Amino acid sequence: MEILENFEIEIKKDVLFERLKIVKGSEDEKEFLKLLEKSAEIGRPKAIYLEGFIEQKGEDFVIINEVKFTSSILRKNLEKVEKVFVFITTCGKELDIISFKEDFLKDYWWETIKGYFLEIARKNLFEYLKEKYFLKRVISMSPGASERFVWPIEQQKELFSLFGDVESLIGVRLTSSFLMIPNKSVSGFVFSGEKDYRSCKICRRKNCPGRSAEFDEKLWQLYQKRGG
Repeated sequence: MEILENFEIEIKKDVLFERLKIVKGSEDEKEFLKLLEKSAEIGRPKAIYLEGFIEQKGEDFVIINEVKFTSSILRKNLEKVEKVFVFITTCGKELDIISFKEDFLKDYWWETIKGYFLEIARKNLFEYLKEKYFLKRVISMSPGASERFVWPIEQQKELFSLFGDVESLIGVRLTSSFLMIPNKSVSGFVFSGEKDYRSCKICRRKNCPGRSAEFDEKLWQLYQKRGG
């Protein structure tokens, strides 16, 4: 198990301006830059991972480090895989304790900034794994990231169990409904593979800010048959 933190944080303002449609030279820009300055001062994105060895493969499950994960699609994607990297990444509790609930616009901006810090943690983790373990391509899957038939969110419990007390390790806790706090956190498996897999292609959720690929109806139908 290894914890990654103290990342070099490079905030690309133009990227965030574009996402939030903030006009340069406006009052919004001035207020948003104050939030960015605050986030740079206190933001501490983090990641934790461990090596997971696949001990058994069934028709619709795999057993990793003595823990059973049930998903026919996960099982299919791990057909030629013997080891995964189990991970949790987060924007960090330092950003999560700040709230602007009294100001809807600032709250929306702050949530976007938190998401950006999560991206930093995730990107750094994946690059670190590729370099350390000589991986050419990494693929990731996360419980609850797509339709229920893909990999149900309830399996967060099993994933977290592999680490023990995650909250004391990196400040992330799991709620009774299997959501993570801070909300800008992602968990899952990373593994090496030749074929690309992105859960966004089989997720029908509209207007998702984290979408990295367009929804593919034909692929969704195919995976639904596999996972149903």
